[in-house]
Amino acid sequence: MAGHGHIPSWLRVAFAQVFVAGVLLPTAALAQLLPPTVVPAQAGNYLTPSLSVAEVYDDNVFFTPSPRTHDFLTRISPGLNAGYQSAPLTVWGSYTFDSEIYSRHSELTTPLVRQRGLIELKASPDQVLTLSVSGAYYQTRTPQELNLTTGLATSRVLAERYTGSQAFTYRFDPLTTAKGDYTYAKDLLAGGITIDSHIVNLVLDHRITPRDTIGPGYTGRQFRFAGFPTITSHAFTFGWSHDLTPLTTFTLRGGPRLTEGKVDRLPEAFASIRHTLKRGELSLSYASTSTTAFGQATAVRTQSITGKATTELLPKLELSAGPAVYWISSDAFKATAYSALLQATYQLTKMLALAASYQYSFQRGSFNPQTGPTGPPNVEILHNIFLIRLTVIYPARVD
Repeated sequence: MAGHGHIPSWLRVAFAQVFVAGVLLPTAALAQLLPPTVVPAQAGNYLTPSLSVAEVYDDNVFFTPSPRTHDFLTRISPGLNAGYQSAPLTVWGSYTFDSEIYSRHSELTTPLVRQRGLIELKASPDQVLTLSVSGAYYQTRTPQELNLTTGLATSRVLAERYTGSQAFTYRFDPLTTAKGDYTYAKDLLAGGITIDSHIVNLVLDHRITPRDTIGPGYTGRQFRFAGFPTITSHAFTFGWSHDLTPLTTFTLRGGPRLTEGKVDRLPEAFASIRHTLKRGELSLSYASTSTTAFGQATAVRTQSITGKATTELLPKLELSAGPAVYWISSDAFKATAYSALLQATYQLTKMLALAASYQYSFQRGSFNPQTGPTGPPNVEILHNIFLIRLTVIYPARVD
């Protein structure tokens, strides 16, 4: 796993200044840098091997405007989770890879189309302090899946992401909690640009009523593009969370963002409403932020509206839906991306699950995954993926 490298001086100073002032902020902004995780549910040592086999129909395997190229493929995904969990300490790791076999385009068949690995350590030295350290590796030949905050389509090319993160939570008293995290990420694209990202988040939450929590925050970002200028930004925010009902929570956080000393036209902002169902959850979120995209040598501004609905329709049958729309812009291009994911999962037995999903995406703008931000101003890319998957897992305790 790659190390964190040298932490920039501006980052150390910003972190120290905000920490001393008591302004410690939320840790949610960097979750997109890490692959999905599965945490053991009980105390002890665990070893959980798994195997998934999926049949997939992809109607645009090369991410091109019309005409599109379709194909059927078989995806085989072995995986392993292992860890130790106790009250003061949790250590665990996971690794999985995908092999894909294409019916028509055999040149795309590869035993390692993507890999995902993660290791994490979480410690609670006492009741008021929680510390965590994690590292992750992600390799894929379809980099769009790593553009989680933009949804921007990319060409089929080998991409890698290394991340390292440290986080803490400190509870001053029953009403006041401080949170902070620092994440380093390195993105590498074959034949393209290497991007190093340093991101720090700090927040201080204080409950002022049984239903209301407020607090200041700070987000600092530095994006280094190999051979191109470095971009640094600072966002100063204020947040409010309100429990509309015992099952419904509204959250709002926002404030000005300065990039290279100039106030951005769009502020840093996040708003969400979340409702818990008897057997599921509904959520709707809006975000405005600055991030990076694979292959682009500059920061991109993005606004997004995302929704999610999950419900247990029948015993052992879970349905979920996740629509999203992204508005992406930079000095070189503008694009709008729409996506939706529909999925049904049925737990056949304790160890066997069957899932089916449909993924839709549509992108319009002056960005072409094959040529970059050049060419006609209204490039349109439509993409549909249908999948059916069978997964077997075998959790076991290791004494």
